[in-house]
Parts: sequence; C-alpha cells; structure tokens
Amino acid sequence: MCQAAQAITESVSSGELHLIPPQPDEVDETGATAVEGRLLVRRALFRERDPSLRARKIERVRRQGLPLQCEICAFDFVRTYGELGNDYIEVHHATPLHVSGIRETRLDDLACLCANCHRMCHRSRPGESWRTPAALRELMQKPIETNAH
Repeated sequence: MCQAAQAITESVSSGELHLIPPQPDEVDETGATAVEGRLLVRRALFRERDPSLRARKIERVRRQGLPLQCEICAFDFVRTYGELGNDYIEVHHATPLHVSGIRETRLDDLACLCANCHRMCHRSRPGESWRTPAALRELMQKPIETNAH
C-alpha cells in the first residue's frame, strides 16, 4: 500500500502516469488472447479544465479567417473527412497544468492540434519532458534516424 501511495504521489507531482503491471490471469500462456471487458472502478486526480476554452479558441481561429487545422502538421479534418470533420480539432495546453499549477489560461496558451500531434506532445519517455508544439514541429523537420542492425 505504501508503494502504491508513493507511485500516486510521484505521478501527481511529475504529471506522468505509471503503468500497472499485468495480472497473471489477464494473458494466456501463448500471448494470443487476453481477458477484456471486465468492469473496473478507477479513481483519478486530474486538473480542472474549462470546456469553454476549446470553443473560444476555435471561434478565434475562425474569426481570424484561418483554416481550422493542426498547428504542427497542417492536417485538416474537413479535407480528409468532409462534413464529418467540420469544426473538429483537439485543443492542447502549450504549458502543462501540472507544471504551471492553478493559473488563468489565455487563448494564446492553447494550440489547435490533430490527434496524432496531440498524443506526440504528451508522449513521455524516461528523461524527456512534455513537448511544446514548437518543439514537436522542430522534431518533425529533422531527418529520421534509423537503427541499423
């Protein structure tokens, strides 16, 4: 129980989630199947978000006459999905709330991103921190390094 409490404390303070190891009965011996569909109860501590900020950010982009597209890769949901993609975009906080704490968020603190770029901004690896949209854009412009075996 102490280890679980410590992991929760570290997760909250770092903004990262720790993976729970799989339970022995969840995967068969061959790894070809796994038990799914059980109902689980989860408790989570998360930072409050104002849902109106997303709508206001999208409205601002529209008022400026700009296309509603990813600010990193320029993906446009309407060009790809037609009417289904109309007014769809994910809105990302450029400064993570786990770093800033309680603060007043301005529309300039938000970025319109496609789902892929949004996930890549949030993707964490040991020793790496949250990526800003500008940092991800720069990373995408670098030549891809491949591991030669």
